[in-house]
Amino acid sequence: MSIAFNFRTLAVLLLAAPAARAQNLDAIPQLQDAFLSSQIANMSLGEVARANAGKSTARPAGTASLAYTSTPALRARTVQAYVDRLKPTNPTAAQAVVASLGPGKNDYGPVYLQMTKDSGLRENDAADNLASFLILGWMIVNNVQDGNAITVPMARGVRAQITPLLAANTKLRTAGAAGQVGEEMKLQFVLLQGGWQSALKENTLAAYRQGIAAMFKNKYGMDLSLFKLTDQGLVAKSGAAASGGAAGAAPTTKTAVATAPAAPSGTGAAAGAQWFFRSVGDAYGGITFEPVALLANGQYCDVGETPLETLNPAADKAKRPAAWGTWRKNGSAVVLTGSKGHTASYTLGSGSWFPAYAAGAVPLQRTYKNSRGGSMGGATSLVISKLNFLDDSHFSEGADGGVVTANAAGGSRRSASGTYRLQGHTLTLTYADGRTVRKSFAIGAAGTPAHADNSMIFIGGDAYIEDK
Repeated sequence: MSIAFNFRTLAVLLLAAPAARAQNLDAIPQLQDAFLSSQIANMSLGEVARANAGKSTARPAGTASLAYTSTPALRARTVQAYVDRLKPTNPTAAQAVVASLGPGKNDYGPVYLQMTKDSGLRENDAADNLASFLILGWMIVNNVQDGNAITVPMARGVRAQITPLLAANTKLRTAGAAGQVGEEMKLQFVLLQGGWQSALKENTLAAYRQGIAAMFKNKYGMDLSLFKLTDQGLVAKSGAAASGGAAGAAPTTKTAVATAPAAPSGTGAAAGAQWFFRSVGDAYGGITFEPVALLANGQYCDVGETPLETLNPAADKAKRPAAWGTWRKNGSAVVLTGSKGHTASYTLGSGSWFPAYAAGAVPLQRTYKNSRGGSMGGATSLVISKLNFLDDSHFSEGADGGVVTANAAGGSRRSASGTYRLQGHTLTLTYADGRTVRKSFAIGAAGTPAHADNSMIFIGGDAYIEDK
């Protein structure tokens, strides 16, 4: 099955992927309509297990047509609807979507067709489109990177499971409903696939897989890791269906819970602060990471460039109001309330909330890189920054940047070196020309339960990935 993506097809979109950040994991591909979400929930482990045992009460296929005609106008409305949903929590990302997928820009329709043309699924059918989305999610969660492992009978098996569930929904019988759902699934498929390829390229695959797994669990009650893909569609793995459960119920799994690192000693806002980082979705289905400090006074802040030890909270709030809010414990969860009243709940071990560690937790790798880009008007930019820890006290850094427009292209390069010092959550860089720069610092985490991992660090609030 040619769901394996040709990276060149979306290279321009990934190049333009902004460094914008969302409030929580909801910016990862999501379904437009609540009734469609319920249909995915109906594919939960208990329902599929009963279907395989011949006990399904699902309505037979063929009672309603889910085929539709895709038009440029319909696809444009689909993009605009996605932009409208994204604006309240991530206006920067919404603007980036318009810049790349808006009127006169790239059309996701041909991209979707190219990626699924050998799948055996129909291009313009809501059940087929949802099947593609579920299969892609299953591939990501189960780390199946060979698209040829997904055969046409497997893909059609998933479609056969989905069709009666969608056909039984009366809302899909209204004029234009199947087209809305189908096009939404196409767009989400393209974004999800683009994020997957970006994660592979940036060495953040483990976190991306965790994030997508958490999305399907939390939003749709479906643990894709408990399924195998066969010619009969998604089938419960051996032993996974022992607990049964009602249709639509999320399967019960035991999640190892990580413990937060002890708060390092510090002064000012840093005193007693607890450090974490969260995965957030961008407009293209990719996942970025942002460090968060839970302050002892009940406030939280998205950590920026300035170290907490020297941060003036009042001045920083005036400069970055959206980066501040309050936090509270709710059982094992941490509930963040943003500056505009938006709340988000996070739990260690959920796949979107991780502990962050101070310097010294693990030895650092030699070289790290950060990539960022954006699109404004007709110009697309990309900057790749690298930082080399040459030994215990010396560093070198460099950055390559470029801007491309319809008529011209240009680039720049810079480099510098000097000495560095790490203490707690502060990185001090002293350059050869005498300049001294202090930035916030943290070490990332991996594994279950989570532990300090040196493949990702945070400098000045930005994620740097080990450059192998």
